[in-house]
Amino acid sequence: MASNETIAAVVVTYQPKEEVVQNLRRLSEQVRDIFVVDNGSGGQSRKVLEEIEAMPGIRLLRNSGNLGIASALNRGIRAALQTEAAWIATFDQDSCVTEHYFQRLLKVYKLCPRSSLVGMVVPMGWSARVTRILQYVTPVWSFVLTANTSGCLIRRDVFAKAGFHDEDLFIDFVDIDFCLKLKQHGCRILKAMEVSLDHELGSLRTRTVSGVTVAFRDHTPWRYYYMTRNRFLLYRRYWRVSLLWIAADVFWFFYGSAQLCLEPQRRQKLAAIREGFKDALRGWSGRHPMYPPNAG
Repeated sequence: MASNETIAAVVVTYQPKEEVVQNLRRLSEQVRDIFVVDNGSGGQSRKVLEEIEAMPGIRLLRNSGNLGIASALNRGIRAALQTEAAWIATFDQDSCVTEHYFQRLLKVYKLCPRSSLVGMVVPMGWSARVTRILQYVTPVWSFVLTANTSGCLIRRDVFAKAGFHDEDLFIDFVDIDFCLKLKQHGCRILKAMEVSLDHELGSLRTRTVSGVTVAFRDHTPWRYYYMTRNRFLLYRRYWRVSLLWIAADVFWFFYGSAQLCLEPQRRQKLAAIREGFKDALRGWSGRHPMYPPNAG
């Protein structure tokens, strides 16, 4: 099995809080090289960044402003590729590795009889409790079509074959685009069914409708612009790659849109959705000049 020294990690931050320092300490116990790419954080986050910069084994790369998740990932990955790492791991700032995280991912990779096709290894999910239950009813590994960016372990030669993340998407569906691009280039995504990642998904909001409590995640209005525009751009881009994914995502689009009746700022969110849909029809991408309003 490959040693921990063959893995370099990339962590993207934006307005990080003190909890990120602890996440990085846990990560540094398992990998030697860590590249933190900050997307133009300011305010109280400056103190956290100074603390990160002083940590051994961590290189802090500061962007001049909020250039988007894809741009930050690519900058970190290119820096990581300058090391001798055979694998590049990518993380959000809210993720924390579990015990023997990389060893367990690589163990499953070695067990897979078709490992030569694997371009990326990902954990089962973000709940250790659910993962422990599922290990008794699921195989050790399975192939999946898409996965979240955080916690992925990517073979270094994948970037020469499939390229990097699409910076014109800015945020939202950047991970889905990369996964579908892997499939397009003949790479498989291997899910390790017994491995979990500690990840803070953010707080849930609840509303009671006719006596039934409904939970949902509330995003700022500008996020709805990118979620709408980018998913429709991907429909056009990958309809030959996976019609099944498109059909499933269309369902989630209408399901999420229906939830807007429960959320605050409905008018602004609907306006952002309309704007995103129109720009997708035009084939426009990149960062919108008004979304997010405080981007650098």
